[in-house]
This record gives sequence, C-alpha cells and structure tokens, in this order.
Amino acid sequence: MLRISILSGFLGSGKTTLLRRLLREQKELRLGVIVNDMAELEVDGDLIRAGKRVSEEKHTLISLFAGSISGDQRAAFAQALDQWQARTDLEHVVIETSGSTHPWPLIQEIARRAESYTLDSFVTLIDAKAFIEDYGAGRALFEQLIRNEESQQRSTANLLAEQIQFASTLLLTKTDRVRTEDLPFLIKSLEILNPHADTHAVSYGQVPSARLLGTGKFSMDRARLLGRAWQDGAPDSPGAASAYDISSSVLCDSRPFHPRRLWALFRHRLGQGIYRSKGFIWMASRDEQVLLWNQAAGSIDLELLAYWRAAVAKDPLGKLQPEEIAELQKQLASTHPIFGDRLNELTIIGTLSDREHFMRELEKSLCTPEEIALWQSGGTFDDPWPKELRKIG
Repeated sequence: MLRISILSGFLGSGKTTLLRRLLREQKELRLGVIVNDMAELEVDGDLIRAGKRVSEEKHTLISLFAGSISGDQRAAFAQALDQWQARTDLEHVVIETSGSTHPWPLIQEIARRAESYTLDSFVTLIDAKAFIEDYGAGRALFEQLIRNEESQQRSTANLLAEQIQFASTLLLTKTDRVRTEDLPFLIKSLEILNPHADTHAVSYGQVPSARLLGTGKFSMDRARLLGRAWQDGAPDSPGAASAYDISSSVLCDSRPFHPRRLWALFRHRLGQGIYRSKGFIWMASRDEQVLLWNQAAGSIDLELLAYWRAAVAKDPLGKLQPEEIAELQKQLASTHPIFGDRLNELTIIGTLSDREHFMRELEKSLCTPEEIALWQSGGTFDDPWPKELRKIG
C-alpha cells in the first residue's frame, strides 16, 4: 500500500521550497510527486523538474495545472491516483497542492482508494510574516471567521483556517522574517485552531524529513468529522478557488523589465489582494540572468535560476568551443530576433480588481522602444535590486 503525504498551505507559504529540499535530501525512499499549480503557467512543476530527482520520463512526476485539484482539476487528480495505485516501484507519494486547494476533496479521493493508498501525513505550511501582517497573528483571523459565520459567507480566512484544521503537522515557515518573541503567540494561535497537530517553526524549508514522511499521524476519523459539513455535489462545496475570489492571470512578454520601475511597483503599488506572483523574468540591467520571481503577500524573493542561452552564445568568458556556440545558435534560430530565448512568464494570483490593476502596472514596468534601443546599444539602467542574488541549487 502506497503512503501519501500532502503539502498544503495558503499561497506563498513555502511548499515548493520545502518539496525541493525534501527531494534533494531524502535519498532512501522511492518517491513519486504530484504537483499542482492553479494557474496556466506551470512554475512549480518546472522547478521540481529542474532538480532532476523526479520526472515524467521516470514516471515519478505528475504535474497538474490550470486549476486547483480540489476544484477544476479534481477529476485529473483522481485520474492521477488511479494511474499510480498499482505501482510497486514507489514507496511514498508526496502531493504539493496549490495555495487555493481545500483539504477535504483531496482526502475524499484518497479515502475512496483505501485499498491502494493510506494518507500518512497532512502537512500545512503557514507563512509567519503574512500571518502577522494579514491576520494580526491570529486575532484578525478569528474575528473574520466569526463575521463570516454570522453572515453565512466564506472567504480566504475560512480556507486558511480549514487548511490548518485538517493538518496532522503544522509548519510555521519563514520564521527568520519575524521577531523571535512573536513566535510563541503565533504557535498558540495555531494550536487553538488545531490542538491535535504537531507544530514546528522552520526557516528555508529546513525540517527533518522524519517530521513529514512516515509519521502515521493523520487521522481519517478526525478528518471525516471536520468534513461532515460538505457532501459531494453540495452547492457550498469548498473546493473551487472561485468561491474565495481567487483566480489567476498570466503575463508572457519578451521585452525586458526596467529594474527601477519594477522595484517601485513592488515597493509602492502591490495591492493587498495580490496573494501571490511567481515566474521567470529578465531585466535590462541583467540580461544574462534567468531570474526566479517569487512574491507572497508583502515579501519578494528574487533568485538566480540559470542563464539565458542568448547570453551564453556570445561566449563572454571565451570558454566555449566553436561547435558548442554553433549548437546554441541553432537552438536560438527559432526564438525572438532581438531577445533570443529571453522571456518573462509570470503568474499573478489574487482578487479580480487588484489582479487587473497589478497586470496593468506590470505592463508599464516593461521597457519602452526607446529603452530597448538603449539596451541594444549597451546602455546602463538604474538597478536598485540586490547586486548579489542567491543561486538556486
């Protein structure tokens, strides 16, 4: 029987960082991974593939995107479980959910296949900084839940609370970004919502795999008690992201970002309803670097992921052989005539009004024709972003 661990948590809580670390460090178990992106742009799946521990070619990775696996992609998730239920070459399956995924539909699908799977652990990640800033370290969350109950409405507060309540393990993440003295109150708030879970404070996904896999701590009986409010086909099913006014937009544009305008957009015009944006970008001041943009609430990580082939083909260090340069040029033949393979691909997740505004501001942050001409001529650009970026391993 295959054991399953689910990595859950609201948008930007650190699930992909945790999963990538887990795949790098857990060498003993034969793992399969199902990863879910609610947007059409498959960012998390690409990052998991980049680690080369699991892949579609090895039949150890299934990537489901353009919808949450508790909503639009639930049937695809069920099909993925059916596809793997007879596997004898895997020992453990890890499921990374999208931030808008509700736990109960996933638990139902696994419970229906109890002869093939056992749900070993349900791990929910909570961004410590966002929990303080957006939910008053728990106070504002409890107040919102009370208001929603009185008005018989649901919001993202309900989704976050229920992700916490269904968990067997809670991970308070990004604790390096909050004051140490705030942690006890944060942990107490989580224990009020879920007194049955093991709670741990972590940073950068650094948590022993023994706390995530093989714990046997998930209780299906307790989950059924929590899920009794919903029945299949009920009009108030919790699974659809649209029920919480969460949807996504995608920016796909070859033009470089102007570094100063992009900085100003993030610093001064990031709406509260932009829960998450992530993807791959390039800036006119750093045209050789593939940058991973990773924003959650009011925090942003910009990391060096790789180098564009268009920049490498120019052989700036003089280390390539002629045949290597020829191969790169062949690969670039069908790409953009000016920018080569350079491309901005960003998913923006949030409320409709804030998302549409943010998309317009992103468009304004791209270089104008005059600025592109400046870039082509080797001109310089004001760049306030950190000079040294952490390279993703």
